[in-house]
Amino acid sequence: MEKLNIKNMTATELSLVLREMNEKHHRTRQIMQWLYQKGATSFSSMSNLSIPLRGRLSEMFRITSLDVVRSVASNEDKSQKFLLSTDDGLLIESVIMEAQGHYTICISSQIGCPLGCAFCSTGSGGFERDLRADEILNQILYFRTNHIPAGQRFNIVFMGMGDPFLNIENVSRALAVVNDIDAFALREKRVTVSTAGFPGRIDAISSSPLKFSLAVSVNATTEKIRSELMPGAGGLHETVAAAERFARARKSRTTLEYVLIEDVNDSPEDAARLSAMTAGKPFKINLIPFNEWEGCPFRRPSEKRLEEFIRILLPKAPAVTVRRSQGNDISAACGQLRMRERP
Repeated sequence: MEKLNIKNMTATELSLVLREMNEKHHRTRQIMQWLYQKGATSFSSMSNLSIPLRGRLSEMFRITSLDVVRSVASNEDKSQKFLLSTDDGLLIESVIMEAQGHYTICISSQIGCPLGCAFCSTGSGGFERDLRADEILNQILYFRTNHIPAGQRFNIVFMGMGDPFLNIENVSRALAVVNDIDAFALREKRVTVSTAGFPGRIDAISSSPLKFSLAVSVNATTEKIRSELMPGAGGLHETVAAAERFARARKSRTTLEYVLIEDVNDSPEDAARLSAMTAGKPFKINLIPFNEWEGCPFRRPSEKRLEEFIRILLPKAPAVTVRRSQGNDISAACGQLRMRERP
């Protein structure tokens, strides 16, 4: 019989299996702590479990991990990109960033991306498959174990390869573990899930108990430009409306991400439309000057154009920030992740 992948299970699911084994409820808590707080790679190391239980767990379950193929560090900032290999030999790119002792892990939810957004390098590289929950969690575990000092707080952003809402079942399982007090114990302010925008799926998850902040890539102020830039995503106005419903249901604010591309969506008229679209609503606007990549026809706007865009946005628009992406020199910035080689 094939062994079950224990990291694909939530605490609730694991608890049900252990109950069928006539094990006490606290065993679930102990095993979750071993897997996600102590980073155990074998059941034999779980010293507060009985030897017979360790043996039974080894017979029933397997514990997976990711292999490091290579890494590259930025010369411009404290970001580092890693090429990680799955157990079937496919590749994931993930990034860790550090600024003034604050760590952020940018993780992938798919291998490649099927959306084909015109400005994104990831989609141009094709799509392999969805990541399993364990493969999502193992990215976090790798960085937490090997690159973040013990006890140091960190944030997670689902902004790597793929769109989390296209792999919502596995992402939801991973988020349940990320939220779990006996695993990573991370809540809304430290977990951000970014999507190109799928209104029905946003609505469906808004009432779930999963704790995370939502970021929606808008990138246009007209339906025409959005469909040209993001042909696989939901319509502009439907997506913005769903983002607003999510924010009101959660009593929070949704971040609207807007990649500024020279002479495409950075005009004064675009700024005025974006301001009107968001005024008085529970949003934060995150402007992202386009990160150029080889083979892409789009260009980054000038600082003067960016400043003019912001000036028009304010004061009617809600909070406006500019994301100065890290890792540009190693193709680790937003929209640049793409498998570069195979092991």
